[in-house]
Amino acid sequence: MTDKEKQVLEIIKNNPTIDQAQIGKLLNISRGTVAVHVSSLIKKGYLLGKGYLLNNDDYVLAIGACNVDIYGKSKIKIKTHYDHPALINSSIGGVSRNIICNYALLSGNGKLITAYSDDTYGKMMIDDCIKNNIDINDSLFIPNKSSGVFMQVMDENNDMYLALCDMSLLENLNEKFIREKRNVIENARIVILDPSLNDETIKEIIKICKDKTPIYVDPISDNYVLKIKPYISNFELIKPNKTELESLSGMRVNNDDDIIQAGKSLISKGLKKVVVSLANKGIIYMDDTNVVFRKLKEEKHVINASGAGDALMAGIIYGFMNEFELNKTLDYGLACGIAAIRSENTINKEMSIELIEEILKENKRK
Repeated sequence: MTDKEKQVLEIIKNNPTIDQAQIGKLLNISRGTVAVHVSSLIKKGYLLGKGYLLNNDDYVLAIGACNVDIYGKSKIKIKTHYDHPALINSSIGGVSRNIICNYALLSGNGKLITAYSDDTYGKMMIDDCIKNNIDINDSLFIPNKSSGVFMQVMDENNDMYLALCDMSLLENLNEKFIREKRNVIENARIVILDPSLNDETIKEIIKICKDKTPIYVDPISDNYVLKIKPYISNFELIKPNKTELESLSGMRVNNDDDIIQAGKSLISKGLKKVVVSLANKGIIYMDDTNVVFRKLKEEKHVINASGAGDALMAGIIYGFMNEFELNKTLDYGLACGIAAIRSENTINKEMSIELIEEILKENKRK
């Protein structure tokens, strides 16, 4: 055990019903950092479980996709109708799952409402969620079906060439099912809404969350932008790239000034916060009083860029959950994105507060 873990364990021994926020106050650290230490103590066998330590009013809930990601990277320039030598690997993915998994690795816990079956892929998803401290007890189990699969082909430069996605099982997260989960949804601190859900489900989630729970959205792709555009005034935060921002705002985006004007137009419609992803150029954050450009030093060794956006969102959520000042929150998101592209998997298994702090220190030394 580390010295801090010993301190956390000693406090728990003396007061087994103490919650993580109280532990944080005693040790002068954040509740999120306490959760990381508790998670480590469980993995090392010093604690049997942490359910009694969790504050039921202090969780982030993702609603949407969890699937198996299959990635193929061509070793040569891609040609049509050609058999390419490639490197192929698989991992658990889905935008909602990726965001909440990154968040759970940072904070020690997260909740996910998704749909899965009893096939091989479904069992892989369950094992992965358990391993990463993601609570899926409120998810929908449907036997004898195919769990979700996302298949992506990357070119020799590690950029996406094409992708295929089968998320038909997610259609079962319908309006009726969501109503049954009302208590879980409205008691979350933040809800991450997946645009791949059907329209009636999205409307029901918005209805439940209205004036109670902030909704965060990653548009995912240009195709899904049109689905969420009518509901923009109901969201707390949205994280588009430039092309998605154009579709959401109906404005051309050619430079930073255009981005700011387009973002402000969304805020004027009721959206609270916008984080525009500029890939290796950083991000632009906007709300009704701030316009902030943030960038960390460009990462030179990109192994897999596919999970960077999900990690960015998770880091920003972690910052807001822990009430960091704005620039620190945005830097946490950027550092999480860097951590993600250093890994060949969608989720960097080494994702942690310690890794993020080290990346931020590296950036300051440059």
